[in-house]
Amino acid sequence: MIASLTPILVFLGGLGLFMYGVQTTSEALQKFAANQLKQVLHTLTKRDVYAVLSGVMMTVAFQSSAATTVLVVEFVNAGMMSLGQSLGMVLGSAVGTSITIQLIAFKFIDIALGAIFLGFTLSIFGKKQWKHLGQALVGFGLIFVGMAYMSNASAPLKDIPEIYVFLARLGAEPILAVIVGLALTTALQSSTAVFAIMMSLASQHVIGLPAVIPLVLGAHIGGTITTLLSSFTAERMDAKRTAIANTGYKVIAAVLIYPFLSQFAQLVQWSTGDLARQVANAHLFFALFMVVLFFPFNNWIAKGLKSILPDRSTPKTSFKFHFIDEASIEFPPVALRQSWQETYALAVLIEEQMLSKVLMILKEGETSGYEEVRNSEVQVDWYFRHIMRFLSSLSQKGLTEEQEDEGINMQFILKELEHIGDTFIGIIQILEKLERENLRLSKEEWGNFQELYEQVATHYRIMLQALQAWDIQSAGAVIRERPEVIRLQRSLQFQTLAQSGSSRLLENGSREEEKLRYAVLDMLDLIFSIEDHAINISQVILGIV
Repeated sequence: MIASLTPILVFLGGLGLFMYGVQTTSEALQKFAANQLKQVLHTLTKRDVYAVLSGVMMTVAFQSSAATTVLVVEFVNAGMMSLGQSLGMVLGSAVGTSITIQLIAFKFIDIALGAIFLGFTLSIFGKKQWKHLGQALVGFGLIFVGMAYMSNASAPLKDIPEIYVFLARLGAEPILAVIVGLALTTALQSSTAVFAIMMSLASQHVIGLPAVIPLVLGAHIGGTITTLLSSFTAERMDAKRTAIANTGYKVIAAVLIYPFLSQFAQLVQWSTGDLARQVANAHLFFALFMVVLFFPFNNWIAKGLKSILPDRSTPKTSFKFHFIDEASIEFPPVALRQSWQETYALAVLIEEQMLSKVLMILKEGETSGYEEVRNSEVQVDWYFRHIMRFLSSLSQKGLTEEQEDEGINMQFILKELEHIGDTFIGIIQILEKLERENLRLSKEEWGNFQELYEQVATHYRIMLQALQAWDIQSAGAVIRERPEVIRLQRSLQFQTLAQSGSSRLLENGSREEEKLRYAVLDMLDLIFSIEDHAINISQVILGIV
């Protein structure tokens, strides 16, 4: 009994090593070169004709078509490429996967073992980025070790009657093979792993070319299902459009090829006599067929998708991310970029809907603005909680040291922005108290408030410029001008304390002038605290914190 199970266990163990190797290589390469590759891709995707090449490059580099899709959507939403160009990258990602499959068709076991040793050495003794390269080499080596185990365990599988009969049916019933390829790829969430299985079986002649071709069609479609399903919950319509196009391309291409399976098989057989290599070539030929079929019409397809799936208009009262796409959490460089954009948008919201609004209240006594400031503070709290939650989840994704520092800096800035939002509520509460108790500030006192507030508001706006471009010059200007704000605040505090109190008593026995004086002091402290938080953010930009 145990002996009969041994080939299956060895095969599954090899599959586990293979999938772990692919995952390790993908994650390590993302850490090693993600930011540099984004810059290269940004340059390449400026022209439609290079979009396919960009998709090929990224998929080969990251060993992940999911990462390709995430970055594609990021570029579209950032205005760095059109939807039509993004569809070209999607087509290119299929070709990139084909190149990866071509690579694993080689028997590199000796080189793979050397790569594992070299990778281990780099991961232990290397510094920063070289550690990630070492991890990628270990993963690369494990891919071929896993393939070797799977291939060696495949031959005995022919002696298991149930497996032999099932595999024989796949060659006789192509539609069943398509369904099996689709289901297996969806279940494993890795088309590369499915093709590794096919190549291992084919290398031992456990399956033949008549079964391989429909399995390839099904695996192509199955590789898009996970992304398609996850897009249904995506906030951004471009994520849905890209996922639907990706699946649609492969379904349509498979339907067109299905009636000509025998001719397609002849083409594949003509390309090489090695059955394992024929599996890889079948994937490549199908991917190239999709590029030729759809690429010339991508811009029209993009327009059609926008007509079928128009941008949704959401109620103004609903809160949602403007930049963060939850799917980007699997691709940390993109997730961090989106988080920075969202954090800056929050800082702008505070400036436009709270800082400027309170200044108008102080200048004109416009009490109708109280409720608007309160509503804005609810927004600030929502964005603070949800961006922090996203960053917390991102921190579990094995970030580089630089990415971890970036995430911590962002969380610190978010905390400061949330405190600023709370401060405006405190100012509104004092103004409401003064109005409720019929306490009147003199024209001079209102002027003092405005003088301090306008200085603080100016510094906040300079900090905002520094935050947008990570400009250390602007951040330094905010810190250099802090002594002047401290001088003004203390001067106003001394003026308030030096005023002589009135002898007029209220019903509760407290002096009206005394209550007014304390309210003024509290207001000055709150306004000055906004300056403190702006200084703290500027220090983060300068690297002081």
